Amino acid sequence: MKSLKKTIFASAVIIGANTLLFQGFTQAVTVSEFKQTHVIPTKYANAAAGPFQAAPNSLPDGYKKANYTVGAIDLENYRNQTPTSKDLTKEEAAEIGAQALWEVFDLNLEGQAIEMGYQQANEGLPRSRWYADVLINGERNYYFSVDSVTGELFTIGRSRTLDEKVSVAFDSALAKNPQEYVELAKKLAEKYNVVHSAVKSVEYNGQGYSNNDPTISMDITGENGEMALITFSRYDKALLGISYNTEYKSALEFNQELIKQVQDKIEELGKSALPENEAPTLRVLK
Repeated sequence: MKSLKKTIFASAVIIGANTLLFQGFTQAVTVSEFKQTHVIPTKYANAAAGPFQAAPNSLPDGYKKANYTVGAIDLENYRNQTPTSKDLTKEEAAEIGAQALWEVFDLNLEGQAIEMGYQQANEGLPRSRWYADVLINGERNYYFSVDSVTGELFTIGRSRTLDEKVSVAFDSALAKNPQEYVELAKKLAEKYNVVHSAVKSVEYNGQGYSNNDPTISMDITGENGEMALITFSRYDKALLGISYNTEYKSALEFNQELIKQVQDKIEELGKSALPENEAPTLRVLK
């Protein structure tokens, strides 16, 4: 899947330590990635579920709507899912993302293209959404996703291929002392109101890479209990992406459930004694 190849945020389950390592930034955790799709009821908490209404005087400073095109992501997973009458149009969702890209990355989309894909609620995220690949001069360099009903921003980010050879190896010294990135994450979280309140804490999450761009991610917690994940490049400290509260908490909960399922399966298999003289064999956990 092309959009998945652009993932900056990819999760991995570390069974032995029961920890969750986010390698860069996630666009989404979807059940389709596990080759199954189950549609479940959309859930909203403290969010209006009515038709989208553009808020007056809410445009980012200096923003002017660009002349960009809006198309569809040509992938089967998106072709098989259809928006409802309650959902934003892809054009409305695209404009929400365009404004966010301007504010966060100072990106002008004049003459560029946004390809949209609709996804129904699933176990990974119990809210339907519009996902977008943003093409800059024909290259998929940016992305975002928004709630398909309320327009709430779920994720925003970019991926790069650096022109020079850069090490993407784990930096143990940085893991022991990530204070520089802690301060940077706090500054940007407050600047962009990432958790919609004062920042309560910033904690080191992990390291990874996207293409050949080494990354570091920080957990943000607000005074209001909201959480977010902010990812930077270890190469030049550039902001690479933000996963906001709804998306990030859903990803954490979903991965914790996956960990539990794996642990339960291991425990179940452990109780099954091998017949005498039978050599151990590898088993596939389904």
